[in-house]
Amino acid sequence: MTGLPWHAEALAQLLARRERMPHALLVSGREGIGKAEFARSLARSLLCETPEAGLACGRCAACGWFAQGNHPDYREVIPEAAEEGDDESAADGGKEAGKKSLVIKIDQVRALAELVSLSTHRAGWRVVVIRPAEALQPAAANALLKTLEEPPPSTAIVLVGDRPTRLLPTIRSRCQTIALGPPGAAEAEAWLAGRGVKDPALALALAGGAPLLAAALAEPEERDWRNKVVAELSRPDGAHALAFATGFDRARLDRTLAWMQSWVHDLVRLKTAGEVRHHRDARTALAAKARRARLDSLLSLERELVQARRLAAHPLNARLVVEHLLMAYNRATLG
Repeated sequence: MTGLPWHAEALAQLLARRERMPHALLVSGREGIGKAEFARSLARSLLCETPEAGLACGRCAACGWFAQGNHPDYREVIPEAAEEGDDESAADGGKEAGKKSLVIKIDQVRALAELVSLSTHRAGWRVVVIRPAEALQPAAANALLKTLEEPPPSTAIVLVGDRPTRLLPTIRSRCQTIALGPPGAAEAEAWLAGRGVKDPALALALAGGAPLLAAALAEPEERDWRNKVVAELSRPDGAHALAFATGFDRARLDRTLAWMQSWVHDLVRLKTAGEVRHHRDARTALAAKARRARLDSLLSLERELVQARRLAAHPLNARLVVEHLLMAYNRATLG
């Protein structure tokens, strides 16, 4: 059974159609709600040799291999930079990660095509999870399309993504979409508290209601980086763009842009509705910034941050990106 209770019903409904399982699934939803865990739970249950009510028994040989990470009929295809981590919501960290590919390459998909052309080892299901699906390079996406057009028997290909609209329409059309949502706030906060997260309500607010992302962002390294970004954005005289961006680690780019995005979103909400959604512990600093900020400039900056995050996985000069956006932030908030 899935370790995330808020997805149990969706998993059970899907597994009830075990004999009519689609050959391709697209598991979509917001970042940090447990899509990768859902895909693994589905795989675990399909590969189980003695399922109970459709779910993995946890005791058979197949469940044991899956738990050890060496089931011969299960594969995960992920970018090289994500191989050291294990969760969709974990922020990239370390200089080594920054040197690895942030995309899924065509060679990885070609190897997958070779794998699914073979018979399964246990004469049962084979399951392949590809995540995040939007990290597929164009050539890799086209190569995957060939496999989806001629699906091998007893094979389930599960694509997991936060932004399915970035996938080729031809890929989306060949997948059955499973749209997952976040749990209610009370359930999510209880789940976070059970994992030792301090102030789960704030952690959940910072993550926009996504509990796995909240747990990841509550880790000391992530918490410290958020504090550093917020301190920079809170400066009364404006962010020191050149100093902050000097020696900037590209692996931190997406998370930095995410913090800027949620901060600017809070400024817009303060200007328009008088409330803060994410950075509730920094309301005083936000209010001071909002008083001088221009709404039209904030809205323009929001759009620019969205575009910057779309490009964060590409080989950009992270220092220049951060410099430019912090300067744009100063222009929007210094009146």
